[in-house]
Amino acid sequence: MTPAKYGQDEERKQARLANKLHAAFEADPLEDGMHHKAEDIIKQALQSGEDPRILECLRDFSLDAEQPVFAASILRCLGRQEHLGTSSWRSALVRDALALDDVEIRDAAVQAAELWGDQDILPVLKSHSEPESWLRDYICEVIDDLEE
Repeated sequence: MTPAKYGQDEERKQARLANKLHAAFEADPLEDGMHHKAEDIIKQALQSGEDPRILECLRDFSLDAEQPVFAASILRCLGRQEHLGTSSWRSALVRDALALDDVEIRDAAVQAAELWGDQDILPVLKSHSEPESWLRDYICEVIDDLEE
């Protein structure tokens, strides 16, 4: 038997958060430029201070290749959060999301990087070899914007 990544209490909190977020996305699809209830749920979870592992939990949701639509939606909402984690945490999240096979998750990672405007993410974007031409073009645009 392998040890659980989280204790039972943390697993319940993570499941409750996932359920709230799934319900929010099912009730109202995430749209560019429009505020979404999931942003408030994430912000509240971050501010509650109840679970010190909340960033790890949100990272897990964002990198869940088995639920790519959910993962991409979470990434897009995280991109709308100000002062999220540390610069190195954001860079690692974008790097790991770009390494996934799902193009929607990779696109959401680039959108988050663009919204954060964090120049520390530049090396991650520059080192990524993107197979999709439209996304490769978008990454180049974000790199140009961040370098200004």
